[in-house]
Amino acid sequence: MTNQFKTIILCGLFLLAVGAFSASAETDIFSQKVEPLTTLDCARCHEQVFTDLRDRGGAHKMVCRDCHEQFHTFKRDLSWEQRVPACTSCHGEPHGSEADMIDCLDCHSNAHAPVDSLSLELLEPLCARCHAEPTQQMQQPSAHSELGCNECHQQQHGSLPKCTECHEEPHSPFESNAGCMQCHPVHNVSIMLYSETIPNNACAGCHSQPAQQLKQGHLAHALLNCTFCHADEHGNTPSCQDCHDTPHSPEMLQDFAGCNDCHGNPHDLLPGA
Repeated sequence: MTNQFKTIILCGLFLLAVGAFSASAETDIFSQKVEPLTTLDCARCHEQVFTDLRDRGGAHKMVCRDCHEQFHTFKRDLSWEQRVPACTSCHGEPHGSEADMIDCLDCHSNAHAPVDSLSLELLEPLCARCHAEPTQQMQQPSAHSELGCNECHQQQHGSLPKCTECHEEPHSPFESNAGCMQCHPVHNVSIMLYSETIPNNACAGCHSQPAQQLKQGHLAHALLNCTFCHADEHGNTPSCQDCHDTPHSPEMLQDFAGCNDCHGNPHDLLPGA
């Protein structure tokens, strides 16, 4: 074996030894326990994260160690998701039973700016996962069903617009300021809903004349709520016989077939009624 060949072999063995030592040392570095760092220490490498927390962190504006208790520990068998802290360790399930239907980061895309990172364009395809009932209501034909969620909820997640931002006030002033949603379900506006206990002055927003007649009246009908007669659905006009049966003889009804012929307007009964 020549001296030149021996030299080549020795150099190769030396390089292998150095490589093995370096690999071992590199692995050892990741397995070493890191002493606690200050937030400013972290910011030296994670400048954008620090800026996000400082400017947009909201309730997450804390020192890094509050969430990241382990520093740069590296285990090959752990995924990225397993290394970062779980949101539920602090927040529980703030969105109720729907929380398991969606990952927190699907909506809060930046954990260091949790509210500010709620992108409405990103959220719109996901709205139905948490807001199933409004999504189903929007399937019913109406002017609102042609809109996307973001067209009304456009400022930020959870923002509630005023109806008058799009719709000029179509009704006379509400005496009780009942509000549009007292009668119009906002996600299915073509259906008129109201409870049996809705006050007459709410109905007066649209039906001012009959409401005023009832208010000034002193006979039996003046004591009733609008919904006592106009029950079930908006626009329903009851028959007098629903309450009064047929108090007059057939002979009289031959000459006066309609109750209003004698009793006048049901909202403003004649004194003899």
